[in-house]
Amino acid sequence: MPDIEIHEDRCTRCGACVAVCASSQVFELNERSAEVVRPEDCWLCGHCVAVCPTDAVDHARFPVGACPPTDPLPSYEELVMALRERRSIRVYREKRVPRETVRELVDVSRWAPSASNAQDIDWIALDDPARIARLSAEVVETLGRLARLLQIRLARPLLYLALGRERVDEAVESAEDFDRLAEQHERGEDPIFYHAPVLLIAHAPKASYFGRDDAVYAAYNVMLAAERRGLGTCHIGFFNVALERNRALRTAVGLPPDRKIEVVMTLGYPRFQYRRALPRRRRKLAWNPGQD
Repeated sequence: MPDIEIHEDRCTRCGACVAVCASSQVFELNERSAEVVRPEDCWLCGHCVAVCPTDAVDHARFPVGACPPTDPLPSYEELVMALRERRSIRVYREKRVPRETVRELVDVSRWAPSASNAQDIDWIALDDPARIARLSAEVVETLGRLARLLQIRLARPLLYLALGRERVDEAVESAEDFDRLAEQHERGEDPIFYHAPVLLIAHAPKASYFGRDDAVYAAYNVMLAAERRGLGTCHIGFFNVALERNRALRTAVGLPPDRKIEVVMTLGYPRFQYRRALPRRRRKLAWNPGQD
């Protein structure tokens, strides 16, 4: 249970700490100030410290000295342009990424939101080219076996029972793509990781119900930060497809037994620089659908 105290001489009874702690309800207002009533329910999110206008909340896990004031943020237009500039990079330079840079980027991922403020996403980094190449070959082989199985029509009823018709029909459509990967690999290409110098693997506890969501948020933080450091990234979905059918891949990346792989991404210096931000399909937005 964290040590939390309200300094009554600073508290203005604005109620901000009570309002932002809506889930845990750690605080209540009394006649003089805010009051800590349920510290044992604290999620350790730090909202109370971040929102208090007079630094009246003294939280042992979030000392004010470790919580700097926020600087002016980029404008809306600057933020949108940064989002538009991000590209999925599949052509990399043969240049090593310093490990300290990788550590800094992974560190940025801790500022991503997580369900119930669990903060339980961790990372594995691979930067051994031979190991990455072996992993790519294993993924290609696994997807090749899947393609051959999907092409056997007599096996589909069993697959429908095991995986569901929709997933199997979608995989059948991808079978040609899996065969193409094998052809590219035979030509010495790397159709999975694109000869990237670094693989980053975000993993969560097996018991985490929202681990996938948390990992995607964390990975996108890394992607955006990497762009600012002159690096590029690409989310590798093929790895997760192969992982469902080849559990040995867990061992190949050194994953702890109590964890599950959620996101795999490449990292490296782009060979080419992109000069223009492209348009994208406008998203449909429905207000109160189905309402009379």
